[in-house]
Amino acid sequence: MAPNARTREPSRSTGPEPSSPTVAVVGLGGAGLALARRLTRAGIDVVGIDDDPDVLAAARDLDPVERPRTLTRLPAAVAGAGLVIEAVPEPPALKRAVLATLRAHLSPGTPVLTTALTTPLGDLVEAAGPDVFGLRFLRADLLDTVELARAPGASDEAAAQVGEVLSAAGIKALDVPDRAGSLAPGPLLGLLNRAAWMVHEGYASAEAVDAAVRLGCGWSTGPLAVLDMIGLDTARDVLARLGDQGGGHRSPAPVLDELVARGRLGVKSGSGFHRYGPLAAPRPPASPTAAPGCNVVVVGSGTMATGVAEVFVRGGFRTTLLARSQKKAADAAERVGFALRRTADAVEPGEAPYALSATSDRSVLRTADVVVEAVVEDLEVKRRLFAELGRVCVPNAVLATTTSSLSVAACTEPADRPAHVLGLHFFNPAPVMPLVELIAGRATSAHTLARARAVAERLGKVAVECGDRPGFIVNALLFPYLNQALDLLDRGVATPAALDLALKSVGGQPLGPVRLVDTVGADVALEVQRRLHDDTRNEAGAPASLLEQLVLAGHLGRKTPGRGVRAYLASRGGAVVPTRPAAVVAAA
Repeated sequence: MAPNARTREPSRSTGPEPSSPTVAVVGLGGAGLALARRLTRAGIDVVGIDDDPDVLAAARDLDPVERPRTLTRLPAAVAGAGLVIEAVPEPPALKRAVLATLRAHLSPGTPVLTTALTTPLGDLVEAAGPDVFGLRFLRADLLDTVELARAPGASDEAAAQVGEVLSAAGIKALDVPDRAGSLAPGPLLGLLNRAAWMVHEGYASAEAVDAAVRLGCGWSTGPLAVLDMIGLDTARDVLARLGDQGGGHRSPAPVLDELVARGRLGVKSGSGFHRYGPLAAPRPPASPTAAPGCNVVVVGSGTMATGVAEVFVRGGFRTTLLARSQKKAADAAERVGFALRRTADAVEPGEAPYALSATSDRSVLRTADVVVEAVVEDLEVKRRLFAELGRVCVPNAVLATTTSSLSVAACTEPADRPAHVLGLHFFNPAPVMPLVELIAGRATSAHTLARARAVAERLGKVAVECGDRPGFIVNALLFPYLNQALDLLDRGVATPAALDLALKSVGGQPLGPVRLVDTVGADVALEVQRRLHDDTRNEAGAPASLLEQLVLAGHLGRKTPGRGVRAYLASRGGAVVPTRPAAVVAAA
């Protein structure tokens, strides 16, 4: 049976609470200071210990409500503490040395919590003693829920004491297996590192990457801003350890070393990938735009084509849907018209300054200012279309492909108009999703890019620019993360319910990875991951065995009702524990 995360709930008793023990927090950097402040706010007596006078001075400047009662450089101050939290930097040798020093001053049986994320607790027992626990989280500013791992020899009494302290601080704890990267942090750190690699390689700017993930994946904070919050020095050390241990993790992006060497550690230093506080840079000037033209032809009649056509009509463009047959054109126009009439502010065909028409007459291509290809995701089909566009369209027409996973260059090359082609990747459903990825070809002109930006602006979309690789920004980050999550399931590290719970509550994700795979479709996930893996520039892992099995068995998720990830694992003999609201999960 695969392990399932259990939740230790903060106490909801209305009676008098038992007094919590004094807690010593050793290491008052980002994570340690956040924990000390959280515990102090909860009325817990906290002793803060750090050997850096500047760190102690910063802690003394805290509001009294959050400032530990005692702040000192002396490790002996842990004597008398009922619980110790070690939060020094990640290198295991440093952690073992600090834990051994602390142990000399502790009473036997004192529980020790370590923030070690990449070192197994068994490697720390000799230094820390048997009652050691792993306190694991990704962001110190999100401590409402954490992951808690337990050394094999830790006593039940120590576990109960840890639970009481966390509960008193209002922190929920998910019991998870003791493994490098823990449960939620590992896959998310992989995504954060891939985002940093994009910036290092000049593939996309930090602003573009963060905007893409916020708007395309629903994150509240972009991945590079998350790295800034973790601390770039801390993130680099953790990623280096994960990379050394394998498990599909790349080495840290060199840009992390470069920023750390310049003293840009993230939020705590005022700058990292972004700037904060007094160092915050003014908003950069908008990229230049140019008149996009009025006549738009959207080629295709499927879901993406009709969604894109609806967006252009709402944006005030004279829009034509070009389909393979008149019947397909009529059906597509009816769907767009229905969508337009559903909302009170709809643009009615025939009543607005610009209208919608649909046809199978390909002569409409000859007068188009902008042509948006939204046909089936098949390279040969797209290449045949662009060869036609190159022959018949006016010389200055913008020719765009909406491909989500193919090379823009490969799709558009037959047009033989390198200065006028690019990618405009809309997200589904196009009328709702605010993001458009703008992909320049090797020779796309500045004027064509300016016109494409003007199109996005007029459509009310946010355009982020990136290079031409499979997956662009969003899919190149999202699908390897989903792939790694499925690999954890396949190896029995967690159940689907446990994994989704951890990624949502500890990782702050809007959807857990299992539900997300079921939503996008296992077949789509497999195809995208294969294309990412085949392109060596992405350094994406091969598709997880479980992903291939899901597709082979026809368990594709939402499009095959009742046949998704959970049902498949149950059918092959893996026990799946249904997700329950955290409030009713019994504390261990």
